[in-house]
Amino acid sequence: MYNNKQLFILFIILFSFACEDEIKNCELYSGRGNLISSNLITEYNEEVFQILIKDVYGFDPNEFDIQYDVKVYRVVYESLGSSGEPTQLSGAIYVPQLKTTKPLPTLKISHYTITQRGAVASISPNVSPQSLLGSMQGYYAIYSDGIGYGVSLEQASYVNKKASAISGIDLLRASKEFACKRDIELNDQLFTTGYSAGGYGTMAFHQIIEEEYSDEFTITANSPGAGPYSLNQMAKRIFSDNVYNTPYYLGFALWGYMLATGDDDALNRWVKPDYRDAILTMYDGTYSGEQIDNALNDTMSVLLEPKFLSDFLGDGEIEFKNYLKENSFIYDGWKPNAPIHFMHGEKDNTVFHFLMKVGADQLIANGAKNIKTTSYPGDHGGAAPDCMINSIKWFNTMKQ
Repeated sequence: MYNNKQLFILFIILFSFACEDEIKNCELYSGRGNLISSNLITEYNEEVFQILIKDVYGFDPNEFDIQYDVKVYRVVYESLGSSGEPTQLSGAIYVPQLKTTKPLPTLKISHYTITQRGAVASISPNVSPQSLLGSMQGYYAIYSDGIGYGVSLEQASYVNKKASAISGIDLLRASKEFACKRDIELNDQLFTTGYSAGGYGTMAFHQIIEEEYSDEFTITANSPGAGPYSLNQMAKRIFSDNVYNTPYYLGFALWGYMLATGDDDALNRWVKPDYRDAILTMYDGTYSGEQIDNALNDTMSVLLEPKFLSDFLGDGEIEFKNYLKENSFIYDGWKPNAPIHFMHGEKDNTVFHFLMKVGADQLIANGAKNIKTTSYPGDHGGAAPDCMINSIKWFNTMKQ
């Protein structure tokens, strides 16, 4: 039998193990958001950041205050595929290396249009300037590869509101488990941003969190850059102009529509025979946008069937038009609670500048109180640095 001293020591040992188990019993998710694995990819210090900022991104180094070294981790987590089936997705988490412990705000990044499965942050962290710019200034930055990228082998979706949002929401859940397991303290702030298709993705993330996950998360602020906030108005402009410099966007949008609706015959109804095979085969994750552009045609009357064009610009293609409206952000009466700062290039003829005003004006008409817009010189590529840099600067005015 144990004496009193031995019992006391045994109690202390058991209590210590219990406390350790309690500390490591992090907020686990069963199903969506469950963290499956994580591993360190790379580390950045100030010298590397200076090279990236100036020589890789072409940004002005004087614009930045490099406060922290950063470690980047690849994570794999449970989520949903395009058809709502359980799947595994990947992403990256950028962790500032603090000198003293303090709670970090979370920064969610939505990526721009990519067609190659490996061109994502979980494989090459440099592809996300905003993740690096934010994390070196003290944000816990998270980037979802999305469906069809990284570890996901299914066909990538595109400009689909639900699919865009869900992968990010589930990464947000997994990132909380990741932080807990590594004793990274987070505060309640959640900022979200993205450029181009990322501007679309960050709006989807924002809206669906406020409408369906408000009991779990609260958006602090959102800064979308150069996104297509009204898909049908963008399509109408492209088809009316007849010449569009990035036709691979259209083939990708067609894939998104077919995946979401099951309307596989849309390819034959909309696209002329000479270009159907390119659309069917070149969105498999191995071709660049430039390669797909070269296989298509930037003149709409050459690329697309005349009946489709006349129907869309007239009173036809109702199902497709409804789909575009359902996957936009201005037709369903959404009144965002968190502030939104739209940013866009004045000469953007890829994702047209007028779409920023259309989006902002309608949200204000819906009753939103804190909507701001800023235009910068340049086209879609030229304005990207200003939008990316200034979104983080705006967040810094609110960061705790």
